[in-house]
Amino acid sequence: MDIETQYDYDVIVVGGGGSGLAAAVSAAESGARVLVLEKGEELIGSTGRSVGSIAASGTPDQRRIGIVDDADSHLADYRVLSGPLADTESADLARVLTHNVTDTLAWLRSMGMEFFGPVGEPPHSAPRLHNILPGSRSYIHHLARRARDLGIDIELRTGVSRLVVVDGGRVAGVEAAVDGGTVTYRAGRGIILATGDFSASTDLKARWINDRVASFLPVNPHAEGDAQRMGIDLGARVLNAEVFDVPSMRLAPPPSEGIYGLLQKVPPRRALTRTIRWGLRHLPDRVIRSLMMGFVTTYLSPREQLFTDGALLVDGDGALRSNTDENINLVVAELGATGGYLIGDRELYEKYSAAPHYVATAPGVAFAYMDDFRRSRRDVFTEAATIDELARGIGVSPERLAASVAEAGTCRVGPYFALGPIRAYLLQTNGGLAVSTDLEVLDGAGAPIPGLYAVGNAGQGGLALFGHGHHLGWAFTSGRLAGRHAAHAQTHAASAV
Repeated sequence: MDIETQYDYDVIVVGGGGSGLAAAVSAAESGARVLVLEKGEELIGSTGRSVGSIAASGTPDQRRIGIVDDADSHLADYRVLSGPLADTESADLARVLTHNVTDTLAWLRSMGMEFFGPVGEPPHSAPRLHNILPGSRSYIHHLARRARDLGIDIELRTGVSRLVVVDGGRVAGVEAAVDGGTVTYRAGRGIILATGDFSASTDLKARWINDRVASFLPVNPHAEGDAQRMGIDLGARVLNAEVFDVPSMRLAPPPSEGIYGLLQKVPPRRALTRTIRWGLRHLPDRVIRSLMMGFVTTYLSPREQLFTDGALLVDGDGALRSNTDENINLVVAELGATGGYLIGDRELYEKYSAAPHYVATAPGVAFAYMDDFRRSRRDVFTEAATIDELARGIGVSPERLAASVAEAGTCRVGPYFALGPIRAYLLQTNGGLAVSTDLEVLDGAGAPIPGLYAVGNAGQGGLALFGHGHHLGWAFTSGRLAGRHAAHAQTHAASAV
């Protein structure tokens, strides 16, 4: 393709993660002809790599177990979670989230998604976490299926390089490089930016946060701040660019072969998810736990409490790294792609083999104990009678590991075990474009940039979104509302581009 080609749509969504697919589906349901442009090889975004919880109030799940809750209470608790940012974040956008997320949850359910809960989390005054079954990939699966049913066009491996602006300052299209040529996609009603945060951009992290955070691994390698860059080019503002979530430890995902690899490939259709939900409600925890580990295993995160109780963190050479008062997640994050290993002895193994001392969890869904890893995740669990044998089993220096154990003064009673490799990922940066309550991108004077919307992390608008369930709640709620607003916007002649 060596010449410029043009295509016309009503609404164009840039980004094919959860917020982008929500925006596309909502716009199409409102009668718009929609195109989704995703630069990655697949539809997944940060949503498909998340734990999968949505915080919502006044839901049927709450009423089923006698919980009385409402959006005003949710808003009050959300503001407590925001901490110091509550003084600067937009109270109007916080209200948009808390007073629309319940309808968003019902909308997602209408597409076939199943949830388990609600589950409590302080300082929420009522249990509000609704957990997608069997895992976060269900969001992408069902939204993508709905998009196909609505006739939405989806182009993968298509990165947008520039927003096209016409006379009057209206954003009327995007340019993308495809197969060596330039393609202009024109939008008669609006462009919705849904490209996520900038956690994968070394230069933006260094510019807005610091050089240390710039080196941290992102959970989403495609979150490179595309919306923030393009918005700034048009005079938009990025709010809370310096705020980021502490990296999160995660065990390596399971191999593609075997039962857990197979479970990750099973389509999360309603028959499966309803069966799992029934099991979670009625079967003994031990019976359902192993099955759930197969679905949630890609984001199992070891608890920090393990290190407080005597576990050691060693790097890929066996050197001790947990001999510090710093947050252990930050220490693991500095180990980069190589990661490290959690080392423990028999006493720690026995302590973390029964409630309430679980090793890892997906909030409210599945608790994993040492025996679960020993039986089911031998790819990340190694045991040995001696420290020397353990070192050889995980491929680190026996001499260095022995020195680390001696320095720490713990891990005295064999046999010994190791969990890993463990890496820590930067889940998200909070700097997103300033937006109106209709999700319009705002310029430096606070006026909407005509034809341009932003959703999810790209359009975070200064919201803190702290606590489980608020990032996804905002992703789907902002996407749903922006899609509707863009679809109902005044149509402009495509020939203007």
